[in-house]
Amino acid sequence: MRIWLGIVVTASLTAGALAQFAEGHRSEFTGFDNCEDRDPGDLSPYLQVCLGPQGQEIWLPYSEHSSAMAIGPNGIEAQLDERPSLAGLDMMIGPVIDWRYRPDGDEPYAAIVRYRGLTPNYNQETGEYTGGTTTNSNILVVIALRADEPVSACHMAYINAMEMPNANEIAHDLAADLEPRFVCGETRYLNADHPAWD
Repeated sequence: MRIWLGIVVTASLTAGALAQFAEGHRSEFTGFDNCEDRDPGDLSPYLQVCLGPQGQEIWLPYSEHSSAMAIGPNGIEAQLDERPSLAGLDMMIGPVIDWRYRPDGDEPYAAIVRYRGLTPNYNQETGEYTGGTTTNSNILVVIALRADEPVSACHMAYINAMEMPNANEIAHDLAADLEPRFVCGETRYLNADHPAWD
C-alpha cells in the first residue's frame, strides 16, 4: 500500500515553510567523467556506467535524444521507470551529482541530480540549426539511496528549478527530511507538477 507524504513542493517553500533539516550535512560532487561503455542489452541503444563515491555504479542508458540515470547495483529497470516529465525534444542529465552526507556519516544517504529538457535552436523559416539549445525545463531530482535493498535508489522529490531560485537549498532540506521515512516502492511523493512515479 502506498503512503502519501503530506509535503508538496510549491512556491510557498521559498517563503521558508520548509524547516532547515540539512544543517551540518555536507555535499560531495562528482561528474560523469569516470565512465566506461557497456553492453546495454534491452535497456537502450547505448549505455555508460560511471563510478561515484565508494565505487557506486551510476548507470546512464541513453539514445540520440534521451537519457536516464540509475544508481546500482539493484533494481536498475525499476529505477529507469522513474523520471520527471520534461518539456523539450532532448533530455540531459547533470553535469554533476550532489551526494549528500549526514554530519557523522561516511556514506551518502541521498543524491541530487539535474534533469533538463532542451530544444535545439532552429531558424523556423529555413529549418537550419542556428547553434545552442533552449532550456524548456529544469528539474532537480532528489534520490534516496538504498544500496542493500532490492531497488538501490528511488526518486523522493522533483523540484522545478526554473520557478524556484533556491531550488538547491530546498533539495538539500527535502533529502535530509524525507530520506529516513521514505520507503522505496511504497511511499509516494508528489511535487507541484510531477509524481515521483505512477
